[in-house]
Amino acid sequence: MSAPTRRVLYLSAPVEPPWTRSDKNLVRGVAANLRRYRGCVLTHEGVTLAEPNLDTEPAWGPRTAVETPLAKRIGLFGQLIAQRETALVHLFWPADLLVANIVRTAARLRGLPVVHTLVRAPRTTVGIKQALAGAPVVCLTQETQHRLIAEGVQNTLWVPPGIALQAPIAAGDKAGIRRKYRIPLDEPVVIYAGDYRHSNAARTFAAAMPRILRQTDCHFILACRIRNEADREEEARIKGAITADGIAHHVTFLNEVPSLRELFAIAAVQVFPADSHHEKMDLPMVLLEGMAEGVATVVAQKPPLTELVQAGVVLGVPPMEPVSLAVAVGELLLREERRQQLAEAGQRHVRTRHDIQLVAAQYEELYDEVLAIAKRPRSGAWGIG
Repeated sequence: MSAPTRRVLYLSAPVEPPWTRSDKNLVRGVAANLRRYRGCVLTHEGVTLAEPNLDTEPAWGPRTAVETPLAKRIGLFGQLIAQRETALVHLFWPADLLVANIVRTAARLRGLPVVHTLVRAPRTTVGIKQALAGAPVVCLTQETQHRLIAEGVQNTLWVPPGIALQAPIAAGDKAGIRRKYRIPLDEPVVIYAGDYRHSNAARTFAAAMPRILRQTDCHFILACRIRNEADREEEARIKGAITADGIAHHVTFLNEVPSLRELFAIAAVQVFPADSHHEKMDLPMVLLEGMAEGVATVVAQKPPLTELVQAGVVLGVPPMEPVSLAVAVGELLLREERRQQLAEAGQRHVRTRHDIQLVAAQYEELYDEVLAIAKRPRSGAWGIG
């Protein structure tokens, strides 16, 4: 088979290590798994990616300790569209009026079609049409798609996020992982991997811990990246509360780790009791990664995670209710058969819907259709509407 010649220019945050952001992980996964197209992603200078079917553009310039200025971020995309040889532009970005106008205008001048994947659930959809650059607009959950349709956005598609699926970590390696992170060898593990401050998830989990321990012995892990001083202060508050409850020896605090897969490999249950998903990826990649490893999952029953609850692949509990969370987790720890059933259902769900190879194939079919429509005179079939 000949090498792909049609190039897709991906406009997004820098696609490079550390792989701690869901949006850039998704861009990387889609672009690297194309078969009939060739992707070009944006990086900082000096970054080399290992994926062979992938071009890089060091458009973000030298890496600095401070965030790229807004003016450069806005103008950068228009300049790239004007300069690059490309068949199609794919924007992975939140709904943003300024960015949408820049991308739409630059692409129109070049006669290039644009696909826009909303990488974050919008806080509000009121007047969102002008903040969307693409035709069509791709939503990562049906919940977000329904919100856009209700606002009158006609050309929307649902393409779920995808992750790279890997062979499970061997059972014989799990004791070594526990020793590496100083986790007791004989206690089931309950993990929360998420933010300290975006929602009340970490506080809800901490408040549920003593209630879970009244039902059964276990060990808790908080794997939360420290991004700023406010995160550090929140971690200190949670540590103080856990110490006051007299359960500090049951809890391990881990920040950024080399491999979350290792932690999921030793976990019996993962919790994600986030009460808000606005300005975050609709379905957090870390949640899918845990499910892919066969970890039974409990989430706050709030859209869009209700889609997973309704599919029967996770348990849902009311948000910000530690007692309900403790009951659900305790039940799973005490009932091994139920826990295994839920774990297997979640794993099947991820493998059939969120395999990045399947997701990339869906995007390629979309690219085919968008390019075919773009060739038709005055078709206008993919207008934002």
